Amino acid sequence: MSDDDSREEGVNFGDVNPALEELSYPLSSEELIDEVGDREMQRTNADPITIEELFGPMGEDTFESADDVREMALSQMPRDSVGRANYSDRGVSDDTEEESQATEDESF
Repeated sequence: MSDDDSREEGVNFGDVNPALEELSYPLSSEELIDEVGDREMQRTNADPITIEELFGPMGEDTFESADDVREMALSQMPRDSVGRANYSDRGVSDDTEEESQATEDESF
């Protein structure tokens, strides 16, 4: 993951990425917390969260790579990190066929 794409799903891994890349894998969640638990991930719609806050309640797990850690972080991230659920600025996607046809039939 490069600096250009360090933000994913409302989470910025920019400050955490270098530390994750330097770790030796495989790595347990406990070892992850011991090594980099104080590192924070910035979130778009919420306060930063530390690796310890995110991975601490998880129990035992083993990671084979930094990508595995990032993937797990995204799956464990609290919902408030990414904004409103089911929000899209791309318009309404649940129009009925009749409503869609009526819109197409209108002329100005």
